[in-house]
Amino acid sequence: MAVTAATAAYAALAAATAYSVYSTQQSGKQSQLNANAQADQARLDAEAEASAAVVQADRIRRLARNQASQANAALAASGVEVGAGTAININEEIIGNAEEDAALTIFNGKNKQARLYNDASNYSLAGSQARSAANSQSIGTVLSAGAQAAAGWKASASGANGTVAKVGGNG
Repeated sequence: MAVTAATAAYAALAAATAYSVYSTQQSGKQSQLNANAQADQARLDAEAEASAAVVQADRIRRLARNQASQANAALAASGVEVGAGTAININEEIIGNAEEDAALTIFNGKNKQARLYNDASNYSLAGSQARSAANSQSIGTVLSAGAQAAAGWKASASGANGTVAKVGGNG
């Protein structure tokens, strides 16, 4: 049984379609994997931001306690009673300012964390969309190839495919 030109063309069309679908699927899969990796990194960065903010807030509080102790020592050395009046006001101001800084640091860390979680969600969505687009493109490729094959079959079945015009151009 001889292989006709039409059979070879259909085989080539099928092979090209299969390769195109495979390539599209692999590209979509890789895009989704990349987006998922970015999402994972954004989540890790979010946790690190929140943790760093808590650590920084603790550092601010510790420095405030040290500063208050130094202020108390300086006041005591100058003969001021440290448990009353001005000494208490100074300590309250130092601790109050530090607590405000610590709270703002934690608040900013939580805001960064929320933004990074939002980024992670967007990366995941982009990966899903890339995969979906690859699936849609693959379906389009298969349908297009099917239409080409059907058009070729119809032309072949009607006898119009592979005919040569007679002399003078009349069929």
